[in-house]
Amino acid sequence: MLVYIFLFLIVFCLLQIGTHKLFKSFNLYKLVYIIIFLFSAFRFDVGYDFPLYYKLVTKQHKFIDAQLDRLEPLSKALIELSYDTGFFQLFFILTSFIIVFFTYKTIKKNSTDRIISTLIFLSFPIFFFNSLSIVRQYVAVSLMFFSYTYIKSRKLIPFLVITFFAFLFHKSAIVAIPLYWIYNLRFKNIHFFILFVASFFSAKLLYLLVAALLPDYIIYLDKNVGVGGDKILLVFQLIGFFMLFFIDRKKNNSDYRFYTNTFFIGLFIWSSLAPYGHAGFRGSLYFTVFSILLIPEIISLFKQKAIIKKMVYLLCFIFFIFTLIVGKLNPNKDPNIPYRIYFFTDKDEFKIPK
Repeated sequence: MLVYIFLFLIVFCLLQIGTHKLFKSFNLYKLVYIIIFLFSAFRFDVGYDFPLYYKLVTKQHKFIDAQLDRLEPLSKALIELSYDTGFFQLFFILTSFIIVFFTYKTIKKNSTDRIISTLIFLSFPIFFFNSLSIVRQYVAVSLMFFSYTYIKSRKLIPFLVITFFAFLFHKSAIVAIPLYWIYNLRFKNIHFFILFVASFFSAKLLYLLVAALLPDYIIYLDKNVGVGGDKILLVFQLIGFFMLFFIDRKKNNSDYRFYTNTFFIGLFIWSSLAPYGHAGFRGSLYFTVFSILLIPEIISLFKQKAIIKKMVYLLCFIFFIFTLIVGKLNPNKDPNIPYRIYFFTDKDEFKIPK
């Protein structure tokens, strides 16, 4: 656990030091993301799905051809490239680069507080920690996060191109297509209130909508795999509840309006489909990811910004530690601990005897 705490403290300290005028020329913000990239890229046996991906990359998986054929084209291409080069870690390096690079670029360009946004990305379990497990989907999520550049500038074709590439990494990206049109939606408080309340009673309705509009995806609800992230969902529901009281304060700010729209739509999807396992949580990611940009906007609404920011710093650290503790309680596999480095890990234990 200490290596993770060290990562958080290094990131936090560099971000704080980078705000000082003596160090602004060093671009410590970029250095932070280089560190996060290296931490992700050279991890070994970290993340729930790491063993699965490693077996695919090394082609030790049973019925390997059938397993590879079910993957999306670009995900399959990266796995094949890693196998062909004989450098099996290449898959994790390339996917980590895509995730971290597009997150870095999006926060840099759009966040009103890069420190807060970076800490939210790093500490909230549905973002960075999640990217270590649901690798293919989080590549798609990071691309759709970056697509905000084109959503904001109303460039439909580039947005659709980004969405297409995201789909080639993970087909769930199809649910993110409405993002472009959500930008112009002007909800009122009553609409958010209805959406918030309805999320507690709409499981069956949303199930039927998925069955009618996206029948190929209904299998993921029927499988009822995993859990719906109940603990972190509760946190997001609390955030949503408190947002209802001051949501109109920046209603003429297009960025804030978009982040708010996506937050409540994502929360509706997540809450409604939570009874069906992690399908709802994963489907909502394309919307809740904009919370990384939303939270700095919320902080700006308060007069005591300095105090609120310090409270958020503390909450981020608590979430970070909480994620590690919850991982240790997992009866099957701790997804994060021990943190193992590719260069110092014996790969033989992952070989399947012939």
